[in-house]
Amino acid sequence: MPRIILSIFMVALVIAGLSLDPARGAETPSPPSISVDAEGKVMAIPDLATLILEVETQAATAAAAAQQNAVQADRVLKALKPVLGPEDKLRTLGYRLLPVHSYKDKSSPPEIKAYRAVNRLEVKIMDLGRLGEVMDAALQKGASRVEGPYFRHSRLEELQRQAAVDALERARRLAEALAQAAGLKIKGVDKIAAGMRFIAPRAAAGNYLTAKAAPPTPIEVGEEEIRAQVQAVFQVSP
Repeated sequence: MPRIILSIFMVALVIAGLSLDPARGAETPSPPSISVDAEGKVMAIPDLATLILEVETQAATAAAAAQQNAVQADRVLKALKPVLGPEDKLRTLGYRLLPVHSYKDKSSPPEIKAYRAVNRLEVKIMDLGRLGEVMDAALQKGASRVEGPYFRHSRLEELQRQAAVDALERARRLAEALAQAAGLKIKGVDKIAAGMRFIAPRAAAGNYLTAKAAPPTPIEVGEEEIRAQVQAVFQVSP
């Protein structure tokens, strides 16, 4: 029992010492600051594009559908290569060979009436001036569907930096206006947090072209916004 009493007494002394220690008990007041949110943006015309092409064939048997698709896809590839630039890229995205079912009534199981083969290709074009020519060549030689074009920026990282700098400048101007209204002055920046708005690829003139287009197909490329958000905390003083 004396040992227990002595232990409790020692713990009480430690707690009392901590509560009386001015270094531990004192709270340092945080310096006055102004927190603001701002958004910046830059306008830029895309300089890259992506097309998705599909070559689709249908026949009574799977072998016939596959064979017809191979011949038709080969014609499309041979037509594309001469009109593509040295830096353009062409690749196969996927291949599907599926049965086509017919339904007579709800009580009967579906029957296979044909087979469909689909070869899906991706074309990345570095020179937008050739975009219409590439689309026309694919459609004239057997492409069943064209999806896109999806526009992109080769300088996207640089454009995002410009948008972030613009956002920070807007945030500083807002903080200075608020500080002046409150009779304060901006001393410096305490914290900065930035976020970018992702620009999803978009189609310029509709998602799909299923008919053969009469050349040349006109493509109009417009400006896009690259946006950045900034949260900044500015230290202020009287």
